[in-house]
Amino acid sequence: MNTKQEIVDAMNRENDGRAPPALFSQTGTISLMESSGASWPDANYDMDKMIRLALQPSEQLGFATARIPFDITAEAERHGCKVAKGDAGRQPMVTGSPWMSEIIGEPPELMPVDEFIQGGRVKLYLDTAEKLSKEHPELFLTACMVGPIEVANHMLGMENFVMNAFMDPDTTLKWASALTPYQCEYAKALSQCCDNIFVICEGAEEVLPPDLSAAFFPFEAEVFHSIKDAFSVVHVCGETGTVMDTLATLGATAISVECKGDPQAIMDRLGDKIIVAGGVNPIDTLMQGTPEEVIAAAKKADAAGYDIIMPECGVPPQTANENLKALSSYRDY
Repeated sequence: MNTKQEIVDAMNRENDGRAPPALFSQTGTISLMESSGASWPDANYDMDKMIRLALQPSEQLGFATARIPFDITAEAERHGCKVAKGDAGRQPMVTGSPWMSEIIGEPPELMPVDEFIQGGRVKLYLDTAEKLSKEHPELFLTACMVGPIEVANHMLGMENFVMNAFMDPDTTLKWASALTPYQCEYAKALSQCCDNIFVICEGAEEVLPPDLSAAFFPFEAEVFHSIKDAFSVVHVCGETGTVMDTLATLGATAISVECKGDPQAIMDRLGDKIIVAGGVNPIDTLMQGTPEEVIAAAKKADAAGYDIIMPECGVPPQTANENLKALSSYRDY
């Protein structure tokens, strides 16, 4: 049986058994939406439906975790970006912004930081986390947010952001600096009602070369240092081969990166520096594989020394319940 205490112990390096399974990344699947009656896009905008969907991995699949929200656009939307709501198979996405231009100017004067967490879906997610934690203290509650660089990407457009990071790094750094206090305040507020804060940071080498990423990492570190009352996870989607060790020093409790089928290589680099979570490829294994392949991947990561066994990125909406059940029960095999 999976328990919250096992995950807490693992995050404290006090677990003495096989690594517990968990879901810290997004958990909304089409199957869970259909069976619960709580589907996107409503579950991204309605508190009760969000909670109902977030509870399904525990109620139906045996996990001791709950995770909210299911998307990463709330902060950009709060700052004025246009967001498409998506549908049952697609998460919300930023489709427009007043600042998307090939020539990026100085960051605008934004709302006061304390006002930022008092409105929009930022406030909705805070209220949802508070309610969920009070009603289900038996579950390990993770809230997701993004780092300031990801917010800048949404507000400026990824291509514009990357080009200006090369051509005019000082202005791009000003944007990162301007957005950091908002993400710090949000992280601090989430940490007061959640067990764990999952922060998606921009460090993928396909997006920014390592030397440019290094210039932005101090802003991401500020976010982690603002988390006082919860565990935290630094997560980067994509290739992190040359920045992985730096990511482990940003101040997070744990790290979540791709292992490319070789969890032992990740543990050899990071195992003595930070808690390591992941080991199961979300596409090739969790979505497209069989339950037996999921169990094999989980066992391989556990044998390598992973502290938490979970998907290395968000659970794809098309993932079958059988594969998620295999992950939650891999220790039974």
